[in-house]
Amino acid sequence: MSTPETPMKPTPMRPGLRVVLVISLALNLMVAGVVAGMVFSGRGPAGDAYRVDLSLGPFARALAPEDVVSIRNDLIDRRRDMRRDRRAMIADTRGLIVILRDDPYDANAAAEILLRQRALVADLQTIGQDLVLARIAQMAPETRAAFADRLEREMRRMGRDTERSN
Repeated sequence: MSTPETPMKPTPMRPGLRVVLVISLALNLMVAGVVAGMVFSGRGPAGDAYRVDLSLGPFARALAPEDVVSIRNDLIDRRRDMRRDRRAMIADTRGLIVILRDDPYDANAAAEILLRQRALVADLQTIGQDLVLARIAQMAPETRAAFADRLEREMRRMGRDTERSN
């Protein structure tokens, strides 16, 4: 029981949960970094070696170079919002670093930060999905079929069989 003179100490976090939170943070930052790096680098596609992931895996790799350029340009148009989100993630990460060094450790505060970062990364992924879907909707039927063929090859390359419907 706590009194005004002796406040309750936060429950210590289990070591495994701390590891999960740190891994989650690293993955969130990695996804955001891929998207932000593509937007801010100004680099364009350089053949099949360069593919923007947008957290869409084989879908993004199956895009034709001109589709990648179009999506990259659309992302550049959203650069201001993405910079704001990036600044928020950086500030949150700095806050998490402080929390990780605090004793006692505040697991709830760390979890709140990671939840905010997860939401920001999910927003970036949604933007990527929306842009890819919009680009696909603009494709002529034969272009869309070629995209489907490339996607099928990507899935096979990844070791996942897809059924081809005729």
